[in-house]
Amino acid sequence: MISFFHRLKIALKNQKTGLLIFGFLLPFFDVNCQQIAGVEETGILYKYANNIGGTLHSSGLGINYRKGKHLTGYSFLMSDFSLLTMRSSKEVKTVNQFSDNNSGYIYGKLNSILILRTGLGKQKTINAKADKGGVEVGYGIYGGISWALLKPVYLNILYTTDQDGTQEKVERYDPLKHYPDNIGGRASYFKGLNEASIVPGMYGSFLLNFEFGKSQEKLKMLETGVCVDAFVKPIPIMAFNKSSNIFLTFFIRILYGKLWNRR
Repeated sequence: MISFFHRLKIALKNQKTGLLIFGFLLPFFDVNCQQIAGVEETGILYKYANNIGGTLHSSGLGINYRKGKHLTGYSFLMSDFSLLTMRSSKEVKTVNQFSDNNSGYIYGKLNSILILRTGLGKQKTINAKADKGGVEVGYGIYGGISWALLKPVYLNILYTTDQDGTQEKVERYDPLKHYPDNIGGRASYFKGLNEASIVPGMYGSFLLNFEFGKSQEKLKMLETGVCVDAFVKPIPIMAFNKSSNIFLTFFIRILYGKLWNRR
């Protein structure tokens, strides 16, 4: 029996038969080329990602860092770390015009607050980029533990005597003793750091993410969303306002990051 390859060789010697065979095989080559082009257009599916950036929220400023990996082609599991300040809406900067110390202070402020958030979250793509110049839209849900660092506020207090005149002494703010007329200004921020206390809690956030970087490996993102921190006890910030253990903040964030495959 004549082998398949031998019959093919005979058929190719006939021009018409060869054209028929080429025309029969051409669609298969076309499909294969389309598949390869499709891989190039969609790009490499990178396994790992990280990003870092600054945050402006309704009660202060902060920095954020995330690192994680793809769960599917459209979702990431990310670890989440944030460090941010937390202010009261009642804070007003004051300057004592009769003091040589021109550093302003917040009258009534008991504690400076820093919050550290450590958690996990899932980020998912809603609308992928149509091309390199497009915008990818996604959302994220995060949650974990919040740690509030309370550092007492220290001020320069004015004391006047006939013998020594006016002198300043650094004291921890006491709303029962210190008033605008005897407060010279704020002391060093680091004063009282050894008296700081920590209050634990939990947080949860929801965000919308817009990625507009032109490079597939380098990320440029804008995020906006809402976050809730709930602590085990009230956090005293201002002396003349009721303390709360729940903080609701709205934020906008700019992030830079990268995608890669570990070798």
